[in-house]
Amino acid sequence: MHRSQDLKERQADAGLNDLYRAYSGWLNARLRKRFGDDTEDMVHEAWIRAAPYSRKGLIEHPKALLLKIVDNLAVDRARRRGPRPIVEGDRADPAPAADPPAQVDLVLLKQIVLGMPPRLRDVFVLSRFAHLEYQEIGERLNIPVTTVQWRMKKALEYCAAQLRL
Repeated sequence: MHRSQDLKERQADAGLNDLYRAYSGWLNARLRKRFGDDTEDMVHEAWIRAAPYSRKGLIEHPKALLLKIVDNLAVDRARRRGPRPIVEGDRADPAPAADPPAQVDLVLLKQIVLGMPPRLRDVFVLSRFAHLEYQEIGERLNIPVTTVQWRMKKALEYCAAQLRL
């Protein structure tokens, strides 16, 4: 029994190593403009937080998981810093996607986003397209960060449900 547990852990570690080799360059490039000098720290922390998921065999969509972990890390950092005023033009443009989406994918995404309830859509658009942190979204919409988190969770669930149709 103990031997089989060691084998499972070694296989999980190998799986995480494979994921790291496949996605670390992509994650670094994706985060470089958003976090600048802090990119390597964010990437390193993301892989540390992804390890338990790998051990449990729960990583089905590695890019989505890594981006969600990084979003959570950014929220944690924002909480530690406290609120700051929003200054227009202080945000770097996000890194372009490695693989540009097909026109059909863009149309589908637009339909899904437009079909969301307005409160969910507002939070989703500010997070995913304006690249605001949850704290900033809360300040802009005059709602608590916990409400932003809840609405984002519901928006992502809505997107996932629409994609499964």
